Amino acid sequence: MKEAVIVSTARTPIGRAYRGAFNNTQGQSLAAHAIRHAVERAGVDPAEVDDVVMGCAMQQGSTGQNVARQALVGARRSGPSSPAASRSP
Repeated sequence: MKEAVIVSTARTPIGRAYRGAFNNTQGQSLAAHAIRHAVERAGVDPAEVDDVVMGCAMQQGSTGQNVARQALVGARRSGPSSPAASRSP
């Protein structure tokens, strides 16, 4: 890839830890939802997405192992070799 293009962005909701509506929802599920909607809003064919880079402020527990890749698989927008990377601030 010679050129990087940001086509769309989306974020997950922020809730109150351990008390909010999403306290029992896995981070990968929330992130997969964001990926699906970012691709839909961009109006691009999911097959044209070459890479996903996702920020994750506190990777721990089940989200501690490349949540971007897990979310991409969960969003059903990837093939077996689709790259994705998580970045901590």
